[in-house]
Amino acid sequence: MSSNCWSNGKPEIGIIGAGMSGLCAAVQLQKKLAITSFTIFEKNADVGGIWLNNTYPDWSANYAPQPEILDYVKHVAEKHKIYEHIKFHHEVKALTWNEDLKKWIVRYANAFIEKNDDEIQMFDIVVMAVGTFRIPCIPNELKTFSGPTMHTAEWNYEINLKNKKVAVIGSGASAVQVIPKIVNEVHTLHCYHRKPPYVIPRLQFTIPKFLKLFFFYIPFLMWLYRCLVFMLYELFQPAYYCGSFMNKLVYKVTKAYRQRELKKHEHLLNDLTPTYAFGCKRVTLTEGYYAAMTSPNVHLHSSHIDKIVDRTIYTKNGMKEEIDVLILATGFKVLEYWGPMQIFGKNSHNVLQSWIDKEPRSYYGIAFSSAPNLFALLGPNTVVGHNSVMFMVECQVNFMIKAVRKMMKRNAEVINLKVAAEDDFMDKLKANLKDTVWNREVCDSWFTNSRGVVTTLWGGNCTKYWRQTRTIDWSKFEIK
Repeated sequence: MSSNCWSNGKPEIGIIGAGMSGLCAAVQLQKKLAITSFTIFEKNADVGGIWLNNTYPDWSANYAPQPEILDYVKHVAEKHKIYEHIKFHHEVKALTWNEDLKKWIVRYANAFIEKNDDEIQMFDIVVMAVGTFRIPCIPNELKTFSGPTMHTAEWNYEINLKNKKVAVIGSGASAVQVIPKIVNEVHTLHCYHRKPPYVIPRLQFTIPKFLKLFFFYIPFLMWLYRCLVFMLYELFQPAYYCGSFMNKLVYKVTKAYRQRELKKHEHLLNDLTPTYAFGCKRVTLTEGYYAAMTSPNVHLHSSHIDKIVDRTIYTKNGMKEEIDVLILATGFKVLEYWGPMQIFGKNSHNVLQSWIDKEPRSYYGIAFSSAPNLFALLGPNTVVGHNSVMFMVECQVNFMIKAVRKMMKRNAEVINLKVAAEDDFMDKLKANLKDTVWNREVCDSWFTNSRGVVTTLWGGNCTKYWRQTRTIDWSKFEIK
């Protein structure tokens, strides 16, 4: 299947990002459409995305460790010969839609070339696979620390923590994972947080060798196991709706777990009890966080940080602590979306700036009326808090494959979402999010923008997303 509207009969496709999403798109383009005319831009030195960058201490176990996941990602890239399509150390700076050429002009910086001028390349179709957790968020007031500092996303193994006074700022998923791993290494650990997380005990175990053999020789069993895990997590999704039975049940479970783990530490129990509704901020799964917080060398600070002078941290309640090493578990700039990259769509519309000024508008987070021939993976309102985002990515890649196939069949240069279809979808999305805890309560999470609009999360379970994206209503698109 080919089209004569493109120079070589098939579209030239640019993929931004070589993490799991980008590799998934590349593999499916080859397998389902026999398209090899794609280029992947990756600013890092290898594939993996978040699993390459986030190496802080943390499928041999139920929850695989980072090195094992990264090895798997590299294996996929090698198996499907994706490496030959990747431009490493190439960071995309801007995408500009050229209406006359019906192409995207990609401007990028090549780290291998010392000159300052950016390079450009043109593509018929662009797939955004840059991920959500890319750019570490480092508040300016924390940059004044004069000692060794590292963000959890940029872990520096050359910094020695042994017998040092260490501070961890943050209480999200990164902090919950890091603290139990370093607590026995450091001399003193000062934990600064504003809002304690809801913690669910993680069912972690090593997969027995005999079970691995069964999975290898009887693939259906592995598929069945994955389906079981998927459905169990799907049942958890109603917990994010205010007043639901599941919301009340999980609240009681987390409360009982917290009280059991901290029953001998009344002062910690108070400080580690969330005062916001369950699910409003990201829920964390861990088996060692509360135990680590009860260690005698751990000191919890719930008062806000006032200032940092040299190596001393001052809090609003008048306390001060001199620190040797500062670890920032302060999250990512999620609400800058794909910035600092810029995207100029139809009529030179600054897509990302309009998202920041108002809110993102899309069709299932995949297609956009302002950006023809562009498909997003893990775009706006497609992250889930209860299940695997890779399932969402697979749904989005399948959508993209069907759209490109449609263009090839119709000999079309352009596919563009209609504004009316985008408006209709956004209205339905907001209605679905209306009764969720993220929409009902303000808890300062990365799920919502500064106006309190939920911009990152999907308003339902993964099964619903799969069902609604597995077929495409072509009347909602202009294809020409």
